[in-house]
Amino acid sequence: MEIHAFAEAVLFTEDLDLKLSAPEGFSDQHPGRGCAVPDTPGRPSYLALRSEKAVAPSPTFRSIEDERARGLALHSFAHHELQALELMALALLRFPDAPTGFRRGLAKILCDEQRHFRMYQHRAEHWGVGLGQAGVGHFFWDTVANIDNVADFLAALSLTYEQANLDYAAYWADGFNAVDDHDSATVLTEVYEDEIAHVRHGVTWFSRLCGGADFETYRKRLIFPLSPGRGKGPLFNRAGRKRAGMTDAFIDEMEITNVSRGRPPRVFSFDPFVEERAAGRSPKPSVQAISRDLAGLPMFLAHKEDVVIAKRPTVGHLRRLHRLGIGIPQFVGCVEDLGSRLLGEAHPWGKEAQVSAVTKDRAVGWRQLLASEYPSQLWADDASFVAHTLAQAQAKLGQAWIAKAPLSASGQHRVRLEHPGADKWLRSHLAHGPVVLEPWFERLLDVSVQLDVRDEGAQVLGTTRFWTTQAGTFRGGVIGPWGGLVSRSILRALHGGSKKSAINIALADMARFVGQQLHGLGHRGPAGIDAMVVNQDGKLRLLPILEVNPRYTMGRVALQIHRSTGLRGGWFFLSDKDLRQAGFHDRDALCASVLADPMLAFCTEVKHAERVLTVMSLGKSMSEAKARWQALGFDWPD
Repeated sequence: MEIHAFAEAVLFTEDLDLKLSAPEGFSDQHPGRGCAVPDTPGRPSYLALRSEKAVAPSPTFRSIEDERARGLALHSFAHHELQALELMALALLRFPDAPTGFRRGLAKILCDEQRHFRMYQHRAEHWGVGLGQAGVGHFFWDTVANIDNVADFLAALSLTYEQANLDYAAYWADGFNAVDDHDSATVLTEVYEDEIAHVRHGVTWFSRLCGGADFETYRKRLIFPLSPGRGKGPLFNRAGRKRAGMTDAFIDEMEITNVSRGRPPRVFSFDPFVEERAAGRSPKPSVQAISRDLAGLPMFLAHKEDVVIAKRPTVGHLRRLHRLGIGIPQFVGCVEDLGSRLLGEAHPWGKEAQVSAVTKDRAVGWRQLLASEYPSQLWADDASFVAHTLAQAQAKLGQAWIAKAPLSASGQHRVRLEHPGADKWLRSHLAHGPVVLEPWFERLLDVSVQLDVRDEGAQVLGTTRFWTTQAGTFRGGVIGPWGGLVSRSILRALHGGSKKSAINIALADMARFVGQQLHGLGHRGPAGIDAMVVNQDGKLRLLPILEVNPRYTMGRVALQIHRSTGLRGGWFFLSDKDLRQAGFHDRDALCASVLADPMLAFCTEVKHAERVLTVMSLGKSMSEAKARWQALGFDWPD
């Protein structure tokens, strides 16, 4: 039978038996001139592509315990096969000049799809669901029918939808076996084996037509709203893709790619020096490498459909994070690389105008106001003040006090007043404005409450704990509940021994108060409020509103890592000196140890790092994560 005549019968007939009839052999002597795309394929009226019937909800392993839900799932699978064979028939009619080998192979695959349809139909009817008793979707047809290029057709149907079925068929075979429907599972296993050959046909011909079947060529051939993420199912089947002829590099990229639903992506970027610029200062060249080292951190804040302005980490690095549960966004070097793409909101690390409105001297005033509006025995006695003159500041010289510039971050622009250079520092900074003076506290814990401030008010996202050096430089943070591994004696003192936790009430009051203040200032977006548990005269007290950071913070990153992975542990910033102290003679040695344990991972790309490495140690419990970290030779900061 001529392929052209076979394809015409499949595409246009309303007789289902004729549509599903396969000839014994094919010839391709008269491929025709091509045809226009019909609005819909020929169908019997009870199985129309577009109808008012309700489409059954997506099945789940639990839902198919019900027999009718099982039948509806199989009905849906059958319709997927029907759309696929109709699209293949359309391609055979639209691309008469395509290579004969491609056309013959596609015609044979079409026959497989006819058989798959019948098998699914039989199993659906076994469970009491006949053809047309439920509505059907038409996304496959809508996204493929009007493609006018053979390579683009292969990218969409073979390398996306059929590739996804390598996952779905294997996944649902397990699901139906779990409910003892072994006959349906056998059908799905047969479909799976056929799909491997179908995808192999797509890989082979896509490579011949495009000069290669690498991931980037495939991605560029997809037409919106299709994206590589639609070529995946609920469980990633690497073995099936390998058998289908995909390269390891292609499979690696597919594993970390995510589904785009067409939402305009938000654009995230990192800037640790936003306070510097807000204060009119330029960051020192010696620390600018930090910005490059940590540029990829916003990936932990972004959704998998978002964009991060940063050099893309290696696939191996991203695969490791993906397997821990981190969604992988798109990375671009600059916004211009996105071309004319419709974009959502910009999410910089911070905005200068917002940062400059919430200085450390303002935080001192808020701290004093908080103590009067929300009295608590847990508040530390605080003599902090804002010095406007040199005389005010010099009164504390030589004492256990610290002076801070109103705008600074990460332990920068501050001095201990016992330091010999403190007077010079004060003279220099007071020449440009006030400085904040605070007594030096015996610090036990640092915590940070994370907020999102919106038009309707401030939302508390959670509390995190972090570690700093004596100089105030960020050293790392806890992933998970902030009280993890804190000594029981400290926790008992902070909770206060009553039914209501004193520390949690105090933190909630602080968050509510600061949220209201930020909202009143017009701040919209992320914010972090640092507080400190101190030992004051032998009693544990909380120093609230130590700093307010009206931007994203490292604590927010740690919070999101916990939410994404569901794991607990620590996140650490390491220098090469830290590596040597732990017994690693170079970074390669550390990399080997990290890669040997799937619960250890670099948060930023180690191969790109100039000064700072960031590593997380995870586990189902904090104790497990701590033991893992100590086994590497590092100290747990607590």
